[in-house]
Amino acid sequence: MTTELLLKFEFHASHSLSVREVPHLHLWRMEVVLVGEPRDGMIINLPEVRTAFETVIASLSQTYLNDNPLLDASAKATPTCETLGAYFFRNFESILKRQFLPRNPTIKLKSVQVAICEPDGFEWGAAKLSTV
Repeated sequence: MTTELLLKFEFHASHSLSVREVPHLHLWRMEVVLVGEPRDGMIINLPEVRTAFETVIASLSQTYLNDNPLLDASAKATPTCETLGAYFFRNFESILKRQFLPRNPTIKLKSVQVAICEPDGFEWGAAKLSTV
């Protein structure tokens, strides 16, 4: 039996795009789905994986994404739900392989969904990157 775990995160960061050049702040919401077979009642220690993922999120939080040195050139040029989703997917997958896969070889990153919202919470939309 496979179990899915959902983790939700939020952070604030600003960006600018060719359609709106003036830097502006957004609330970014993210949902991460992990799958695996439970071992000793769980597929992963949620507080531990949350802390590991939050270190990646913290590196973008409260920054101007277009200038963030951690993003690749295309993500800095157009920091969108799609490009940030790819950034988070790569980094979370690396963390899982390095820190958690040795404890539970069935665990996988299924999807990362990033939503762009106004600071008051209104959501414009989201992009979901997934392994199919």
